[in-house]
Amino acid sequence: MDKKLKLAFADDNVLHLKVIEHLAREMGNYEMLYSCHSGKELVHLLETNMEQPDVCILDLHMPEMDGMETARVLKSRYPMIRLFGYSASESADEKKRFLDSGVKLVFSKQSPRKMLTSIYHYTMLCENLDIIDFEKNLFRKWNFVNQL
Repeated sequence: MDKKLKLAFADDNVLHLKVIEHLAREMGNYEMLYSCHSGKELVHLLETNMEQPDVCILDLHMPEMDGMETARVLKSRYPMIRLFGYSASESADEKKRFLDSGVKLVFSKQSPRKMLTSIYHYTMLCENLDIIDFEKNLFRKWNFVNQL
């Protein structure tokens, strides 16, 4: 079996939390570490627990601490965690600001299974290549944001 990625997920919508938890279990390539209702809750869990995720998926719009603010905090405190956005927003400006806050890609909420599959393959590819600038070079050559 391939390596399981440790996953943290933050979304204020309980249905989305349950769907991601279910899919992560069903797909078998994720270990769900944290399932949170807000970015603030996620930051608190990361600060108070030893185990860190490989990947965090953040909803754009959440109360208390939205996905952009959460991404900025996580990027500065936990630079080894790969951050991804998750949103129902169709606004190109919002998606760009989300990317600028530190997430690698922004996925649509319409395809959670496709999102989890893409994140898994992306992360495994980055880890297997073990090239520091791989991610930067990938985005220069292959812009697939919002095409997933």
